[in-house]
Amino acid sequence: MSSPEAAADQELAADAARILTQAERILSEGRIADVPDVAVQQILLAAVRLFSAKRSQGNRLEAFPAASVTATDVAVTAVAMTKVVNLELFELALWNGWTNI
Repeated sequence: MSSPEAAADQELAADAARILTQAERILSEGRIADVPDVAVQQILLAAVRLFSAKRSQGNRLEAFPAASVTATDVAVTAVAMTKVVNLELFELALWNGWTNI
């Protein structure tokens, strides 16, 4: 029998797949304005926190498959995230160099 924590983890995995499918459908149908801003923020926040925590523990997973997003998608999102935490792109480049030493 699995633990409640393991069941919750599996539920999160299923939710993530469902959210991705819904987001792809909304994008293909051009219904972006129908999605509440707070929902997009919550999804991104959860993903950023989980991704960062996994990477901090030594997991070298990629952010996503390369063909799944465009350079514009990444640039727009990265710039918006750096503004929230008052991080300049130059500082981000320096930080990235320091973590690879």
